[in-house]
Amino acid sequence: MNIKWKELWDANPDIFSVSGWEECPEEVRKGWHLPSQFDYFSAGDISFRVGIIAAQGVYREEDFLLGGILWGRHLGNGSRTLIYYVAKEFSPVFLGAVSQIGGMLFARTVFWREKLTPNLYVLAEKDYDKGFFRLDTGELHPGWEHWQRELNPVAWNHLTVINRYFQSLAKRRVRAVSEKNKITYCWGNIQIAEFKKKGNKFELSTKVKWTRNKNIASKFLKLGWVDFSGNLNDEFCRAINGILELLENMEINGSLDSRELLDLKIIYDREFIPQYFGKYLEVPWYPKDFSDLIESRQLYFFQRDQSIRMIKPVLEKPSLKVVQTLLAFSAFENYTKHHQGFPGYPQLEWNHKIFLFCEADYMEELRLCQSWLKQPDNYPLIIMPKEWRTEGFKGVKDNFIAFGIDA
Repeated sequence: MNIKWKELWDANPDIFSVSGWEECPEEVRKGWHLPSQFDYFSAGDISFRVGIIAAQGVYREEDFLLGGILWGRHLGNGSRTLIYYVAKEFSPVFLGAVSQIGGMLFARTVFWREKLTPNLYVLAEKDYDKGFFRLDTGELHPGWEHWQRELNPVAWNHLTVINRYFQSLAKRRVRAVSEKNKITYCWGNIQIAEFKKKGNKFELSTKVKWTRNKNIASKFLKLGWVDFSGNLNDEFCRAINGILELLENMEINGSLDSRELLDLKIIYDREFIPQYFGKYLEVPWYPKDFSDLIESRQLYFFQRDQSIRMIKPVLEKPSLKVVQTLLAFSAFENYTKHHQGFPGYPQLEWNHKIFLFCEADYMEELRLCQSWLKQPDNYPLIIMPKEWRTEGFKGVKDNFIAFGIDA
């Protein structure tokens, strides 16, 4: 569908604060790395710039939110700038994220209905929270009692042997993550083995998706079972030990992916993280809605006293990571308005902050992002030490850009 946007804007001068709209040329969109699925328009003068980002149909919220912010930043170039988001639908989470934008850059939302009159309607911020919204966090991760009910006595006994073996590897940073039909055993967030229920039986195997080397995958891909002596078969145990030795050596020689390394440093830190954030918590649910916002690869969860605290890693694309953080913040804010406690932990309260962990190279861009937030204190910025890959978070408390951990 080819929408004649400019004619629509010109026909509704009472909707927008300015007139004289110009469409952003394609070469400019590409040069500024604006998401290509949206249309962009600008107006205003040097002292006050105004932009529109319009979506014709269904859109990914993080792309739409990011596109408007990038468009506004380029347009304004330091001047006060207003961005209109125009679309057929807005979720409460998206509206909550937009409401957090303020300062030199601020935003409004406009409903567009092609066949209605009037076909544009500005949504006032006071109306953003009128829609009742429940964040469906899905099913909770099952505990061991679930597996005892699901398995016959023989299989349950075998799982006990298997789990005891992996518990012996806890000092090597191995932990179990229970899901609906399987248990994964992880080193950091790298899956190294899986216990999977298949009907009345189960299958135990190593996991080698973490490597693209076919020779390594072939060497370490092994099945496991409990033998007549009540122990795991030696071939499986040797494979697990080989996987751990390889991953540990990759960590030592600096060849481990930065994100995988940061998982280890944050989950298993013994000083800074426990002192300021508390005990690491697995994500307690299977996300159904907004899974890209709250799955464990995007956010880390911790418990300190009776509160939940979150960390968001920023190792690339800082503006996109901030946008994801705004959407996640909005989702949890909306949840806490209508529910007691925190998803999966009704006895705990969220401290209404998401901490951004980043390297010094991203400090300037993240500070810029904070400058267009109404409440930047909700997103404290923590600069990781230059040597975090080898030394962890020693001295990180001297690198707070925004404080308030205990607030």
